[in-house]
Amino acid sequence: MLRFDNLTGDGSFDWIAAAAPAILAAEWNGPAVAILAGTVRDAYLEQATRWAHGYFEKRGGGLRFRIVMEDAGRHKITREEAADGGPLEALTAIARQVEPGSILFSTTNADAVEAWGHANFERAVNLDPDFSAAWLSWTQSLTAAGNARDALDAAQRALAHGGLRSKLERTQIELLAANLRQDSAARVAALAELTRLFPRDPGALRNLAQAQFTARQFSEAVHTYQTLIPLDPSGALDLNLLGYAQACMGNLDEAKSTFEQYGKRSGQAMNALDSLGEAMFLNGRFGDAEKTFLDAYRKDPSFLEGVDLWKAAHARWLAGDLSGADQLMGQYVNGEARKGGPLTAWLQANWLYETGRREQAAALLAQEPSSQLFQQQLAVWKNPNAAARRDPETLKQLYDRADPVNDGLPRTLYAAALVEAGRKDEARKLVQLWPLPPRANSPLDSLMYPQFLEVRERVH
Repeated sequence: MLRFDNLTGDGSFDWIAAAAPAILAAEWNGPAVAILAGTVRDAYLEQATRWAHGYFEKRGGGLRFRIVMEDAGRHKITREEAADGGPLEALTAIARQVEPGSILFSTTNADAVEAWGHANFERAVNLDPDFSAAWLSWTQSLTAAGNARDALDAAQRALAHGGLRSKLERTQIELLAANLRQDSAARVAALAELTRLFPRDPGALRNLAQAQFTARQFSEAVHTYQTLIPLDPSGALDLNLLGYAQACMGNLDEAKSTFEQYGKRSGQAMNALDSLGEAMFLNGRFGDAEKTFLDAYRKDPSFLEGVDLWKAAHARWLAGDLSGADQLMGQYVNGEARKGGPLTAWLQANWLYETGRREQAAALLAQEPSSQLFQQQLAVWKNPNAAARRDPETLKQLYDRADPVNDGLPRTLYAAALVEAGRKDEARKLVQLWPLPPRANSPLDSLMYPQFLEVRERVH
């Protein structure tokens, strides 16, 4: 749905230019998936198969609306329809001419429609408390303005009305409210409802799969990705995330097969190898992980600036070969040294610390007392328990918001806090997958593996 043109010469009707396509989109969402697009380019990006645009003009004492439908692939006009009357009356008539199964707009109150079109949402919902499109627009407007508190209040007031007329708009308000509350379970539930309303819409399925993955609902994410990929085979990232979801479930054979498919996509061969190595690492298959990381490094040493060597060194160390791991780490650090700067010594010191050589690590950083980063790191190492200590609920929030593949530090700190609180059963679940080597350049990074190994020992 593209914007309508106001051909009346009367600026007081300008609000209709934006309201008209929104009304049609709302009435067509059901028999079709209708999306508002500001430009033709936006429509292309949304992979629209049909476009609708139009205009309105004065006709006698009222208005005449005309829409033109185009086939996006052939760039040919396939249909034109017109109707006379007020905006809601005429556009509803056009909607039904094009799609007989169109649903009614969420209000029949012309004054409420005009208030909504002028962005006077409070007046619109006062005129019709069940006007779901106005409640949705109001919540969206407040959210876009950064007014989260009032946006959540508007959403909650809207959802308190059991009579909201549009199931789709109600679900969209539920999704906004979940996002504003940072409630991942409610977000997944709202996105799942959208996929029930539009079961073959790739966009709805993709949003649900990503939300399930972020919420660590890996089995559900696998199912959703497997539904999505045949509908939209073009999404390379979908294959990659499917592989990670399978890996997080421990299904390494399935993950390997998925990453192999992903690697056949144009330009994805190296990332597929790196992803497979991470899948093996997460599941404690350190020998396989090292082999895969080194294979990726040999094929392209410049990929991700050689970070596969960093990962391979950690895999060899955790497999029990510290001497061999030191050789790989030395090769990686030498590559970093060519870039210059203090990070080379910091990385080397972090490696020494996390592999149990703490005095050597501190001595290395003490050679440059003027470095603020080094002094911060030494302060953390001086009292690591105090530096990492947080209450379990605060750490849970950090863990819940973290990327499930790269959540090693918050997951480990949360697990350690649970152990200290006597909640070993909860902590045990958090250390089933191994954390990937962190490269966030945080003074807490080097605490991750020592604490992770300690937690594993205490809960098993």
